[in-house]
Amino acid sequence: MESYYVPAGEIRTEFVERKSRFITTLARVHSVEEAEAFIKRIKAEFPDATHNCAAYRIKAPLVERFFDDGEPGGTAGMPMLDVFKKENLFDVAAVVTRYFGGILLGAGGLVRAYSKGAADGVSKAGLALMEAGVELSLQCGYPLYDRVQRLLENFSGEILSTDFSDRVIIHLILKEQEEQQLKNQLADLSAGTAILEVKNRFFHPFKTLD
Repeated sequence: MESYYVPAGEIRTEFVERKSRFITTLARVHSVEEAEAFIKRIKAEFPDATHNCAAYRIKAPLVERFFDDGEPGGTAGMPMLDVFKKENLFDVAAVVTRYFGGILLGAGGLVRAYSKGAADGVSKAGLALMEAGVELSLQCGYPLYDRVQRLLENFSGEILSTDFSDRVIIHLILKEQEEQQLKNQLADLSAGTAILEVKNRFFHPFKTLD
């Protein structure tokens, strides 16, 4: 499973090009339904805009769509989508709202403006790197608990919860590539008494990029 990027959050940017005002709203979405709802929400926010051009790209299953909303074909939504592709960005939706300023930009000018709108949005949102992850359940005896905690500090991921009953049960998320390393070190630390069980495998944003 190859890693990929998603937006780290929902943002808004704005610039003016030859008196036309361009407002970008960009967000992370998880499905076509979420993307369509997002676009509908932004259009409702700017009902008097000259154009509300949009694009979105969903990872699984792969869906890529764009909408020129009255701009000449290929000059708005497609350049926005191209920005997402160049950034290896998925689960993203953006609307670039335009208020026409009275000066025609031409096809090339429109492509540059909508590309800039999408790129500015991506830059401000920041990127979260989605990597293959694994959810684990780690069981150990109380005498080992402190040493297990120190061991886990050397790995990427996060502890979701810790249960204290007959044994300590730690629920955690780990990068898949570190799974075998943890198994080996845990076996050495506990002389085979600790139990590591896989609960789920999925993609997870392990770090955020500026």
